[in-house]
Amino acid sequence: MRKILLTLISFLLLTACNASVIESTGDQPVKTVKLGVLTSLSGDAAALGIEIQKVLDYQVEKVNQQANDYQFELVYEDGKCSGAESVLAFQKLVDFDQVDFVLGGTCSSETLAVAPIAQSNQVVLLSGWSSNPDVEKEGDFVFTISYNDDVVGQGIAKELNRYKKVAMITEQNDYNIGLQKVVRENLDSDVTIIADETFPKGGSDFRNMLEKVAVSQPEALFLNPNPGITAENLLKQLAEIPALADVQLVSQYAYLPNVSRINAAKADEGMIIIDAPTLSSPEFQQVYEGIEAEKGVIEALGMYYTASALDVLDILTETIQSEGPDPAKVKNALRKKSFEGYIGKIYFGENNFVQNIPVSRFIVQNGEAVNQ
Repeated sequence: MRKILLTLISFLLLTACNASVIESTGDQPVKTVKLGVLTSLSGDAAALGIEIQKVLDYQVEKVNQQANDYQFELVYEDGKCSGAESVLAFQKLVDFDQVDFVLGGTCSSETLAVAPIAQSNQVVLLSGWSSNPDVEKEGDFVFTISYNDDVVGQGIAKELNRYKKVAMITEQNDYNIGLQKVVRENLDSDVTIIADETFPKGGSDFRNMLEKVAVSQPEALFLNPNPGITAENLLKQLAEIPALADVQLVSQYAYLPNVSRINAAKADEGMIIIDAPTLSSPEFQQVYEGIEAEKGVIEALGMYYTASALDVLDILTETIQSEGPDPAKVKNALRKKSFEGYIGKIYFGENNFVQNIPVSRFIVQNGEAVNQ
């Protein structure tokens, strides 16, 4: 009896010291690795964050069904698409939940705010959605498999270069300001920006600003809000101004999901959207349908960012299973290896951005964004 009690006490002490050992299968302990998820579960980009949670919850179940030595637990914190809120959320993941790996952020402002903390604590930070070019300047523990806004901005500038008089409306956050900068740098010298309006993050009343743009009589208008309710309100109010009816609208990912233009009253017809390539493989389509069947609709997230959510979880869990839950070893493996994902070949090398992701041109026809 004494021997049994000592064995039990030893097991409890081991469990207390190493929370990753939660159960055993035969003689081999099964270790649970916590993965933090920093995403926007409330605020302006909540529609994206909630759908990301659906995708990750779906995929982690599939990963755990096939995993051998490790099981993975997702711990969510709400960054609210805010740098300050993201720092608090990230510190909770690291200090309280003691995670060594974080998926996120969703918004570039989240990722840029927490990247220095991730680097100093040697926490692997892997985003599927942050696209601001400044992510490339962060440390070697930071990764994103989003396409780079430099490429998107060049594509938008190419569209605006067809006109002599253009206007811009930009939301004040890291993603949009970064994209605006790239567009400006790539405009031809004979293109005049006759109106250049910005509004505070999460703004809701754009009527005066839109009227001001209308008075300037642009030939093309670059709409540059953050995805979510702000983008929807901006386009809805634009549709109420007849003077802007014949202006060519050019935009980015915010208006790619058809649901983002549902209140546009046909003002979106002919809108040009520059975004990541569309994904249409039968394998991905089957997974996409499986997510919606089990977790609910994911229409705001779009095809690319759904695929990138699947891929960030897959490549991180795959690497942990091969290298062990050592963040330094995982970081080194992510930099050296290539992975096959739903978005295609995933390779970082010395870069923070995944390499060789092109963009596509979409045009809205009868309420649908059609790849050209």
